[in-house]
Amino acid sequence: MTHFLKFLGMNARRRMLCIPAITGVLMLCHSCAGPGYGKLVNPFVGTGGHGHTFPGACYPFGMMQLSPDTRTEGWDACSGYHFSDTAILGFSHTHLSGTGVPDYCDFLVTPLRSDEGWPNFRLKGIPLTKGREEARAGYYRVNFPAEGIDAELTVGKRTGMHRYRFAGSRRRFVLLDLTHRDVLIGGCFTSWDSAGIRAFRRSTGWAKDQVLYFSARFSSPFTSIRYSEDSLKALLEFARADGSPLIIHTAISAVDSCGAEANLSDEWMHFGFDRMLKQTERTWNLHLGRIKAKSREPMRLRTFYTALYHTMIHPSLFQDADGRYRSMDGSIRQTQSDDHFTVFSLWDTYRAAHPLYQLAFPDYNDRFVRTFLRQFEASGYLPVWELAGNETWCMIGNHAIPVIANAFAAGEPRFDTALARKAVRGTLNAARHSGLRYMNKGFIAAEDEAESVSKTIENSLDLAAAAAIGVAVDVGPGAYAYRNLYNPASGFFQARSNNQFLGPFDPREVNFNYTEANAYQYLFGAHHDVGGMIRLFGGAKDFENRLDEIFIDTKELTGRQQADITGLIGQCAHGNEPSHHLAYLYNAVGRPDKAQDRIIQLRDGFYQNVPEGLIGNEDCGQMSAWYVFSALGFYPVHSFDGSFDMGCPSFDFASIKIPGRKAIRIRSRGGINGNRVERFDKNGRFPGTRFHLTGGDELEFDMGPVASRFPASTAHLTTGDGDLQPFVSKGSRTFQNHTEIALDVADGAPVEYCFDTLGEIPRIYHKPLAVDSETSLFFRRVNKHKTQPWQFAKFAPKPVGYKLSLGCMYANAYAASGPEALIDGLHGGPDFRDGNWQGYQGQDFMAELHFDTLKTAVSGSVRFFKDERSWIMLPKAVWLEFSTDGSTFQSLGPIKPKHSPEPDLAGVSVYEFSFQRMCRALRIRAGYPGPMPPGHPGEGGTSWIFCDEIIIHH
Repeated sequence: MTHFLKFLGMNARRRMLCIPAITGVLMLCHSCAGPGYGKLVNPFVGTGGHGHTFPGACYPFGMMQLSPDTRTEGWDACSGYHFSDTAILGFSHTHLSGTGVPDYCDFLVTPLRSDEGWPNFRLKGIPLTKGREEARAGYYRVNFPAEGIDAELTVGKRTGMHRYRFAGSRRRFVLLDLTHRDVLIGGCFTSWDSAGIRAFRRSTGWAKDQVLYFSARFSSPFTSIRYSEDSLKALLEFARADGSPLIIHTAISAVDSCGAEANLSDEWMHFGFDRMLKQTERTWNLHLGRIKAKSREPMRLRTFYTALYHTMIHPSLFQDADGRYRSMDGSIRQTQSDDHFTVFSLWDTYRAAHPLYQLAFPDYNDRFVRTFLRQFEASGYLPVWELAGNETWCMIGNHAIPVIANAFAAGEPRFDTALARKAVRGTLNAARHSGLRYMNKGFIAAEDEAESVSKTIENSLDLAAAAAIGVAVDVGPGAYAYRNLYNPASGFFQARSNNQFLGPFDPREVNFNYTEANAYQYLFGAHHDVGGMIRLFGGAKDFENRLDEIFIDTKELTGRQQADITGLIGQCAHGNEPSHHLAYLYNAVGRPDKAQDRIIQLRDGFYQNVPEGLIGNEDCGQMSAWYVFSALGFYPVHSFDGSFDMGCPSFDFASIKIPGRKAIRIRSRGGINGNRVERFDKNGRFPGTRFHLTGGDELEFDMGPVASRFPASTAHLTTGDGDLQPFVSKGSRTFQNHTEIALDVADGAPVEYCFDTLGEIPRIYHKPLAVDSETSLFFRRVNKHKTQPWQFAKFAPKPVGYKLSLGCMYANAYAASGPEALIDGLHGGPDFRDGNWQGYQGQDFMAELHFDTLKTAVSGSVRFFKDERSWIMLPKAVWLEFSTDGSTFQSLGPIKPKHSPEPDLAGVSVYEFSFQRMCRALRIRAGYPGPMPPGHPGEGGTSWIFCDEIIIHH
């Protein structure tokens, strides 16, 4: 192990030279260690690049993640550690694995050899020499030669141990810091004696209100304790080193100080660091050993077991040894014989991580579902992205629902099924955050919700999952709603605003109509209805061509920067979850050969046994779950019916063995001749390329150089069929003199319409409609057997009498309707992502209005948006200038906002003006607000001005 970990610190060229030697070490390790799967784990994978993992000690699905911290700021500080850093700030007790938002890193402990500068010193970190770190499942070690300190970490189910060895006979100090990382709401050291100390911190970050208690006991009594001026840091001094290590046994609790003490007592081992380590290693081996793999290529085993390890860091235990836990409503509750968990990254993990838990760890997945149900009882809704008892509302959809549906599909659910159905129904009816309340018309419109395309597609999946367990809610076409955003003219799912597909359209553009993606990456997003997508795209061959296109279109992404879009093969972004199932879709059209080509390209190209070995965020196990499945030879494209799609295995043999059940065995023969599947059987017969698994099943793959062309898998469809809704295919929402409106529906069904009121008798649409004044148009699909929702569009003439000229350049990603967006009559709403706000970054704003005739009086207003969390600030000041000749301007002074949001809230500020002067032109200037202020998460970053609309009253 030491040789391998020193290898991690070498430069790239030296790494390559070391591979043969390391392979020999690994072969020896695997052949002699037997079931020592934890020693095959490399926790440093993902700590470089943008994987956002951490290398420290953790327990399978345990409470504590005891790990070094190297930084607190920036996107690559999400886990608190980055492999490129050259100093360690200390060791904290909670960490997130692979998220895209930072949090945790609570209760920093730092061993020191000096108190120089106390209490005013600012800890810069202990210098770290690469090659001095070691890690495996449940264990971390680092040596600081300059300080003469050696640090080791391990954990149990709820507690952890630090073991510090101080060289020589110099002084020994330990710093405890309650201020580290997230903004502190409150905190204090609650009590102490020479053998231990207890503390509390309440912080706000991604989790808006995180409460945590801490307790520590020391193997040697400290001789003195000193506090910082704010009493939030404590410097403990211990007797000079006598050759024995200083061991600190620590515990945390989200409940109270008694809970932390109970956890400490429950795992009390009289400072037996090696005993705790041995027990944790045994536990990791048992968990990792549920999937046993054999391969002639040991590096594949290391990559595989590292990936499997990463799937078991979260969800994390969130309950004390006495059964108490902090609930979603902040109350303290108790379970008598069950575990309660936190950290549910469900937008990511419903796809593969939870199906993996259901397959190999169903005892845990049942506990996760029971946790969901307790969270529902406390809050009234199922979790979306729950963290430390807080709902962050970070991502879209309600993806606890497919997790629950998949547990139903597996049979014998070990949770209250009536309560589960009640929770699903209640969550969908509440329609919080998801945009579901707008879907009765058949889709979510861009003016109703940001990310409307992604939300429509993912809500469709959730509704399909609900229907699969017998929960029906009256939300438009349900599982088929996604089809109403398919534009047959472009062949993509597009946002609809005013019932028109937004244009100009670029499928490579990353914008706020999609969630962390572009139109290509959501083209196959309805993976619950593959058959429906095949029909929508025109048939199997067209579907296959569209899949080919997404992998071979190598043109640059356009639009806004999105750090999550990584691992591009064409437009397929394997570094982010919406692309994870794409390669397997070829099975649906009888092209498993193409599926295997892409699976192997992704599997072997984007998963490596180095710190930069993940192509994107680990995302709480989802990135690694893709690899685990793909190495075994199958993947859950349909994430809630218990099925799997065939891939191509990496191993000669693998088995999945759950305690008390028969093993599932996977055999592959002939791999030495090639890695494509020539024959595939389940229990001696070809099961199709989509199949189910249960205990005792045997999968057999015959491998060779060329994949066989198996028949297309049966398309799995949800029940019923939704009617496609009509849309406006032609017509300007705002126009100069008149516009011509055309209506269409993708399947050519008849459409009826009426103007301005639903009280008139509808007419059947036959030809384009001409309008020259403000008009409201109602229209719907004609269906004599089923009432259809009315669609609505509004058309209005543009303001006349003046023209707009901009003296600044808006960002392409926030262009609204373009050069005239500020006077187009379309007002930006309460969400800056609604497509009507225009954004300007790092510059002053200036706009001129030139009137057709000389005015004697002018009045009007200009609107700016503020959302400091999104780096959108109000202008430093807004000034008004006028001109009598259209070229020379005079100042009218600053104008103040008449309406503004509360200081900490997002919203619109309205600046009104009125003056009596001869005027041919008007100029509005807004000062750049400057970099993001101190204390902001983006402190020093370039801020934005968002504007819309300039209104002139005649």
